[in-house]
Amino acid sequence: MKLYQSLLFVLFGWQIVLCQSSINDFRADLKGQYIIQLEPNADGYKIINRSVDQSRVGNPKLKQIMNQPLNLWLAEFKNDAEKEVLRKLRSNINVVHITPNRAITPRVLPNDPQINKQWQYVNNGSTGGINGADMDMDLAWDITTGGLSPSGDTIVVCVIDDGINQAHEDLKDNIWYNHGEIPLNGIDDDGNGYIDDFRGWNVTENNDSVFVAGVHGTPVCGIIGARGNNGIGVSGINWKVKIMMVDYGTATEANALASYGYAYTMRKLYNDTKGVKGAFIVTTNSSWGINDAMADEAPLWCAIYDAMGSVGILSCGATANASTNVDTDGDLPTSCTSEFLISVTNINKSDVKVDQAGYGRKSIDIGAYGEQAFTVTRTGYGGFGGTSGATPHVAGTIALMYSLQCTKFDSLSKSNPAAAALIVKDMILNGTSNLQSLKDITTTGGKLNAFKAVSNLKTICETCTPPAGITLINEDESILVNWISGSETSVNLRYRKSDIEDWIVISNFKNGDSIFDLDHCTEYEIQFGSTCGYLPGLYGYSKFISTSGCCVAPTITDITSDQHSIGMNWTMPIESVFKLQYKLPASSEWTDTIIDTKSFLLSDLYECTAYQFRIQALCQKYEETSPYASTILKSTSCGNCTSQEYCNFGLIDANDEWIDTFSLGEIKNISGSSQSGYQDFAGLHLVTLSVGKKYPFSIKASYSGQAFVDYYRLLIDLNQNGLWDEEDMLFKTPLPVQYGVMDSITIPSTALPGITKMRVILSYEDFEGGCGSPDYEYGEIEDYCVLIDTTTLCQNNTSIQTLTEKTKLTFIPQYKDINNQQIKIDFRPYLSNVWSSLVGQDSVVFDGLKECTLYEYRFQTYCGETLSETSIPDTIRTQCTINVIDYPDGISISPNPTNGTVTLHFDSDSIDPDNLQISDITGKNIRSHWSKTENDLVTDISHFNSGVYFIHIQDQTGRIFIIKIIKI
Repeated sequence: MKLYQSLLFVLFGWQIVLCQSSINDFRADLKGQYIIQLEPNADGYKIINRSVDQSRVGNPKLKQIMNQPLNLWLAEFKNDAEKEVLRKLRSNINVVHITPNRAITPRVLPNDPQINKQWQYVNNGSTGGINGADMDMDLAWDITTGGLSPSGDTIVVCVIDDGINQAHEDLKDNIWYNHGEIPLNGIDDDGNGYIDDFRGWNVTENNDSVFVAGVHGTPVCGIIGARGNNGIGVSGINWKVKIMMVDYGTATEANALASYGYAYTMRKLYNDTKGVKGAFIVTTNSSWGINDAMADEAPLWCAIYDAMGSVGILSCGATANASTNVDTDGDLPTSCTSEFLISVTNINKSDVKVDQAGYGRKSIDIGAYGEQAFTVTRTGYGGFGGTSGATPHVAGTIALMYSLQCTKFDSLSKSNPAAAALIVKDMILNGTSNLQSLKDITTTGGKLNAFKAVSNLKTICETCTPPAGITLINEDESILVNWISGSETSVNLRYRKSDIEDWIVISNFKNGDSIFDLDHCTEYEIQFGSTCGYLPGLYGYSKFISTSGCCVAPTITDITSDQHSIGMNWTMPIESVFKLQYKLPASSEWTDTIIDTKSFLLSDLYECTAYQFRIQALCQKYEETSPYASTILKSTSCGNCTSQEYCNFGLIDANDEWIDTFSLGEIKNISGSSQSGYQDFAGLHLVTLSVGKKYPFSIKASYSGQAFVDYYRLLIDLNQNGLWDEEDMLFKTPLPVQYGVMDSITIPSTALPGITKMRVILSYEDFEGGCGSPDYEYGEIEDYCVLIDTTTLCQNNTSIQTLTEKTKLTFIPQYKDINNQQIKIDFRPYLSNVWSSLVGQDSVVFDGLKECTLYEYRFQTYCGETLSETSIPDTIRTQCTINVIDYPDGISISPNPTNGTVTLHFDSDSIDPDNLQISDITGKNIRSHWSKTENDLVTDISHFNSGVYFIHIQDQTGRIFIIKIIKI
């Protein structure tokens, strides 16, 4: 008898011929009518009339509409008491089934002359393949043909691609324009953050130049929305819809994110202004991606789908055109796990997955027709293939569903747009048609069926709705299940561990119930069964989720360093203690430490020295140990090499070619490839380079397959300004070469002494400078710190004799090296921020100074045109009219100079430790602690950098004295 149940969707008997304009009126006339299936030979008059309280309901109209093979009766009730009657009837053992009577409509096909070539819609086998290998598009069009929502919103699909031919005869009427923007006036009229985005957005050019190219984008748009029923060419999934084009320009992840950002902005603006501005974007289509890339490599890319979903956008992504298991090998975007993404693979007109199409039991949701699907081309009509052609069939179906005349869903799409998007996803995935070639390699095991998807959504405005908008919330040993839409009070649910075959079934599972007694940190597969709507079988598609409580490796949130220490912080989702290990890179022995906090500081280290760190969690609840987090290399600060903000690179593809080994002086670094195309080796190989000397170097490349020809560069920031100036380019290959280079560099005499950055670049593309470039996509960058030594060229062996007067200071150099010919004096008032400089040979005079005033000076000597290193700053005071000593005779300090403790001795008790302060030569106060004995104050300055410091002393009379000390 079940073989005939599908017949209950068709009304037999009453032969009614309807014109299209009267269908809605006719549907209203069917209210209160029900088709009732009874057991064979059962008398409908007796059974139905006995269940009716005629004083309340009246005498129903009854008619037997079929005797064989089913005993069917049509009953019409005239008031609201029908629910009570139906309840009684359903409890009668002679009643098999009850369903509402429904209006039928004539089959709708557009009048486009080449519609018969669009086998993906209606396939009779005449164009190859098999009869019925289609998406039941004609049946879906019986329900809706797209265009507007029930409340009049213009439905928009955002296609992110290479542009569109807006003049195509079958697309021009369905192109979206931003009518909130006045074109070419240079003003952001609608306040969306984009200027003159009248035709869409081109993320590379930052304008609305999207009506260019379109060799790929035009057929994608044609599948979604070629104008239907216009007597021209073909039809899209939607006869009327608006297609917003966003041209991603250069194919990079950054441009992909920017493209999605425009779609998000426009839909959010629409929501916020209640349709006054923005666009009612319901889906995005991305018929492109990155092969063999995992979702955890692109967290921002995957996160953008959740962001778009929050404003009501359900996205569609094409998987790889390769026989790739996305679950294990990866693909972007289809390995992203966002609930607001449908991942699509490719099937042909024989209902078989194409060999060169990605798959994945957990990652790929659905198959759709892409192989030689017939649609528009850039300038005409023809076949279009690959997953690029499959995906827009799903995006088009999403848009079609929003035009369904169901006010309940339409209201939800405004009040809770994210919930509406999740419902649409569930209705599509549960409405698939099973395909053997997709079984166990997709979440649905089936292909897109537009009719079933639209019909499932239609149930929201009817009496029996399958659960949709399903959300799963994981705990350690349970999973909470909720759904947004579903008229059934309970459903059947089954679940299993994702790596076993046997299911566990829970009957009468209610919305808001939990699945209990699960193992922690275990992945489960869950399916829902319903008697409402269309499912591919007894149960719908699979959702995968893991319980929490995993003893995962800690996540390092930040790692910082200064001259002598390295600190880090991390997060951990469950209660744990931590085992942290560290070592020098050349060492084979790790030092262990157990920590019960989520931070660590390693101190008393050498400057510009790298350490390796790794950490694991000792999870307490389940007494488990996590794997180690990835080993981190971090150096103490390396002067300007690490303190300067050097330019960054975007993601560089180092999968094909990379720097394998770099050698220079004492450096020989065998680094290998990197995921991001960038590696920082600050502090790992600090080599000293003397000015005026030549150093040989080599850069060896490695390749994953073919050996490419590449450009090589070596730069050193000679003036330590944090920029890559033209003179910093010490080596560059004029032409690309294979396998690497061997050459030499000479450190120019103009290089400043100290630690600075060196950058080594391998690039497939030729570009200018040492920073990132849109032209730079393939290769690798490595950064190192080097110490520039100028002492071998020009040493500062000069001493200074000073003559002080009230308003004049004279500096007389005492040269000890015949190379020293001149002296440069830097001079400023004490604590000032600005130096003034004079150069002389026998003497340098600063005149016009203030009487009895403290000044600061430092000096360098010249060796030809080269300057020596700078001396340690010192202080000097002009003469006073009344000679006042810096501090009274009763105060002394020792030792001075010092490399450790300092003792301040005084004859009286007039000095309070709280009135002592130490400052450096810039005037910056430095924290210090003084210990007091009878007539001594002691402090430790061993951790100070070498240089000149000043102790400020205030006695009980308020007088302030200054004592200079030197830290060595």
